[in-house]
Amino acid sequence: MDLFKNISSVINTAQEVLNSDAAKQVISAINGGGAGGNVDIASGLKAALKVGIETAAKNLGAEDGYLADAAVKIGLPKEAIATFGAVQTLSQNQAFNNILNATGVNIPTSDQVVTLFNRAAENAAPKSVDTFVGAITSMSIDDAKNILFGEDNAATTYLKNNTYNQLQGLFNPSITDSLNTIKIANFTPTQAWGTFAQYNNKLVELLDSSAVKAGLEIAKMTGVLKENHIAALSSIDLVNTNLSDYITGKALDGLFLKVSDKESDIRHNASARVSDVLQSVFGMLDKR
Repeated sequence: MDLFKNISSVINTAQEVLNSDAAKQVISAINGGGAGGNVDIASGLKAALKVGIETAAKNLGAEDGYLADAAVKIGLPKEAIATFGAVQTLSQNQAFNNILNATGVNIPTSDQVVTLFNRAAENAAPKSVDTFVGAITSMSIDDAKNILFGEDNAATTYLKNNTYNQLQGLFNPSITDSLNTIKIANFTPTQAWGTFAQYNNKLVELLDSSAVKAGLEIAKMTGVLKENHIAALSSIDLVNTNLSDYITGKALDGLFLKVSDKESDIRHNASARVSDVLQSVFGMLDKR
């Protein structure tokens, strides 16, 4: 009888130990984390980033995904803005038109160039998914724990800080391919920008010549050109003929912005948590 009492006592003690919080934590760790465990936190954040990346790439890869979204639309480089602005300001002036005609080049409109830029980014965006997904796998469990309770874009910021340069190098070939492939009015972005750059840089060369400088001075003195016209001409500078780095940087900035938006949505909106692991991990934020 005493033997049975001892066995019963041992069983009861063992059951109490197994039911303790400490034992549950050990068992959870042995089993790989459990709901809210370290492993699940890392998995949840990686899943959130994957959802954000795939959503961003799909939306931005659609027609007008970049072009029609003011937050990510890719505009002209600042040096090109000065030239197009000067051309628009002076287009009604005959003296200036004589200078324009001297270049012998007809440039595409700024709207055409901007549309081509954004079409190149839209064409390349879906190609980024595999690169992004591969990059998030390097996130450690410790990183994940710190990120989960961080800012609304903490995971996106981590991803950008740790992978941007690598992604830029991997994404650039896709942008370069797009710049040389897609067409509008029989122009690729590379051809359109090349035409503009040729025109712009030849115009800079003409404006720097002694004959044109003398002519502009006479035009200013006689009132043919006003002060704001001269200022517009002075703002024109040489442009870089290589578009790939510029478009790649702008395209990636837009992708990261949209991934950040999706991350914030998942953090605050339960309906955006489209998997069990997302619901489990990000549900922890709702209890704070």
